[in-house]
Amino acid sequence: MLTKTKQQLAEKLGQLLAKSVFDDETKNIILENADKLPEYSLYKLLNLLENEQGELDLASFDLDLFLKDQDANWAKTAEEQKKAAEVIANKWAVKLD
Repeated sequence: MLTKTKQQLAEKLGQLLAKSVFDDETKNIILENADKLPEYSLYKLLNLLENEQGELDLASFDLDLFLKDQDANWAKTAEEQKKAAEVIANKWAVKLD
């Protein structure tokens, strides 16, 4: 039987595991054996899972910034290529006249 503290830790653990990138088999092993772990191990695991979510959020933010920057760079490159093509087309038009 779980103590009240361990029960609260197990509930928090379940919430964090639901969001975790761990595969389902790993999640089930952790949940099935949570009652066997000492409290300090549960705290370590909770800390890891909380940091995992924070790191994933940070990575997602960085990726979003990168993709927005890439989109802006591609738009700039496309505009530069369009201008270069217009300059070349205008030079050919002058030569052909």
